[in-house]
Amino acid sequence: MTHRRWLLHTLAAGAAALAFPAARVAQAQPAFPTRPLTLMVPWPAGAPSDAIARKLQPGLQQALGQPVVVDNLGGAGGTLGVAKAMAQAADGHTLLVGTPTELVLSPLTIPAVRYKAEDFTLLAHFGRVPYVLCCRSTLPQKTLAEVLATKGQGGRPLSIGNIGPGSLIHLMSLQFEKTAGLTLTHVPYRGVPPMVQDVMGGQLDLAFVPLAGGTAAQLEQGKLRALGLSTVRPSVLLPQLPPLAAGHRSFEGFDFDVWGGVFARRETPPAVLQRLHQVLAATLSEPEFLTWARSTGSNPVPVLPLAEAQAFYPREAARYMALLRAFPDAVRN
Repeated sequence: MTHRRWLLHTLAAGAAALAFPAARVAQAQPAFPTRPLTLMVPWPAGAPSDAIARKLQPGLQQALGQPVVVDNLGGAGGTLGVAKAMAQAADGHTLLVGTPTELVLSPLTIPAVRYKAEDFTLLAHFGRVPYVLCCRSTLPQKTLAEVLATKGQGGRPLSIGNIGPGSLIHLMSLQFEKTAGLTLTHVPYRGVPPMVQDVMGGQLDLAFVPLAGGTAAQLEQGKLRALGLSTVRPSVLLPQLPPLAAGHRSFEGFDFDVWGGVFARRETPPAVLQRLHQVLAATLSEPEFLTWARSTGSNPVPVLPLAEAQAFYPREAARYMALLRAFPDAVRN
């Protein structure tokens, strides 16, 4: 079977599995928690998911009465960290702070991955974050229009970073390349921090960077130069930053953002899931957390009831699968 056929088959199977979740097996409900908890972050320290995990850590410790450890394990499009979380007992003591990139897209584009999106259940999701198309400060082209004007000029193609084949950043980059009519060199990284470091260091020309963490400060300090926003809606944090759609009419339908959430193994006892959801809902709703989230560029969203969160996740997974169908050869680029 060719990789393209494997991908299309896997997309169809994944959609069916998410649409028809398996029934839970009735079991005795254990005391919880009985030992320290781990927040698994499948990206290096300094990534947006890492910042969220460390912000949640104190509140979870206080509410649950147990230490909470943040464990970073990046690499392979986020799949190493997810696989480690998957290997732990489904008892709620190991939670995953993740996004659809590593939970939905990576398993569909990396044949070696053994977990599936439906192996996890969503406890709570936090705000939606737009991306900024950034370039190195020394790039001769200072605007989106000037970058688009390089089409057909020959010479070395511009390079654009991603965080792994089939990641959302990779798919956005492919869509940008297609819409712009450019030929770009796609460069994979182990996560957002090393990718951004290479843009700031001048080794990488372009990258879609989440408007979270230190991105706003890096833009204000001139370490990164913004070419446009990935969403059609303005950013709350940087309202003066124009969407790519405003820079050229061909980008009118260009609209991408990302959300993150806290996940547990699907087989986790329902009573434990409900307890974790209550604690997370309280922490994510605190005014101090909401103020911090907005200051990083996130657009906080109300915490959904657990049943609604568990229904939201498969709907979003189906949306990301549809996006991947538009680029079935993404794993090769």
